[in-house]
Amino acid sequence: MDNPYVAIILASLLIVFSYIFTQISKWTKIPSVIFLIGTGVAAQYAVKSMGMTVPNLSQHLGLLGIVGLMMIVLEGALDIKIHRNKLRTILAALATSIIILGVTNSLIACILYFTQSVEFMTAFLYAIPLSVVSSAIVIPSVHTLIPAKKEFMILEATLSDIFGIMLFSFWIKEPNAGQTYFEAVSWNILISVGVSVLLSYFLVYVFLKIKTEIKFFLFLAILALLFSIGEYFHYSALIIILIFGLVLNNTHAFFRGFLKKLIDKEKVKEIRHEFVIITNESSFLIRTFFFVVFGLTMNLDGLFNAEAIIIACFVMMAIFFTRALNLKVFIRSTIFPQMLIAPRGLVTILLFQKIVEHYNIIPFSEAILAWVIIGTNLIMMIGLISSGSTEEDMLRINVGDASSTDLDYDPDNEVTTSEEKSQPE
Repeated sequence: MDNPYVAIILASLLIVFSYIFTQISKWTKIPSVIFLIGTGVAAQYAVKSMGMTVPNLSQHLGLLGIVGLMMIVLEGALDIKIHRNKLRTILAALATSIIILGVTNSLIACILYFTQSVEFMTAFLYAIPLSVVSSAIVIPSVHTLIPAKKEFMILEATLSDIFGIMLFSFWIKEPNAGQTYFEAVSWNILISVGVSVLLSYFLVYVFLKIKTEIKFFLFLAILALLFSIGEYFHYSALIIILIFGLVLNNTHAFFRGFLKKLIDKEKVKEIRHEFVIITNESSFLIRTFFFVVFGLTMNLDGLFNAEAIIIACFVMMAIFFTRALNLKVFIRSTIFPQMLIAPRGLVTILLFQKIVEHYNIIPFSEAILAWVIIGTNLIMMIGLISSGSTEEDMLRINVGDASSTDLDYDPDNEVTTSEEKSQPE
């Protein structure tokens, strides 16, 4: 594409269409990712029908995926409020994200072991991309759920992304000389979490002290720098993004005692609001180009291969069976539609590409990958559509019932106990 104006026209049209897809998604509950991937596939057919060659954009896909992952995890973290009344929700999301990831990964590994003629340990690695819930799709899709379910889904999907990437990194990690695998992984986790907490406190404090107007993209650049350095040295740097977002959005919980004097509550509220706007806009932009490029570069040969479709169906059965079983154990209330919200997307594609780059081999048919992504998104769509009226009824019932949904909780008021709420004025 030699003419830069043509490139600008096409990019601008993509953004406009993506916005339209987002609005259609809100009305129809059809995930916008399906429209975006469909746009990319249609563009691929159009280019090939004109006798042109589809450009190799796989490198750009990886870059978009990494930046998108950062922004989406930050977006999710900025939507999570920490309070003692929400402790059970946080622990449930933590437990389900870990257990579902592990069990789903093992079941999918069995499926790939019997169908792809590979060793089980290799199949386990290949199964990781298919086992991770996509927060890139969950976060913009669950806005219609009641606050308690929405918060649980955002937290679970974000943790699933992080743990999935950590599992992948640990699986391919090679211990240093004189170090066992267990020691290498343990030190990796301790260093990642410890450094992330210290850096998050420091960055939030410095961020609040900066007086200049140009600061938001400066801090996004600093976060990207820290994330990239951490990933380059094979640490779980995504934790930095998560903890920074949690600290910024929950200064009432992290800055307590003498630390409370270091921050200005009103300034925090203003900065948090502006940060949310920037991350939402950036995530929208990156999601748009990532999924369109994925559709444009997808290998369409064998897409309608019967074997690939059957394997994808078995993979999805493993995903939703494991999910329903685990949610039933950890959630007291109804597990609908949460059990159907398990879309695969950005991280799945990103980890698939990493396997291709790291081992210089395509682990399994891209048709399986495509059908699992499309299928899980369609099932999520069915769940969201079916739950529409139910969620509205539950919201009306639970309004004012802080013990069940925490709808009246406002971190800026810093109410920390139910006793404080009940004290007479």
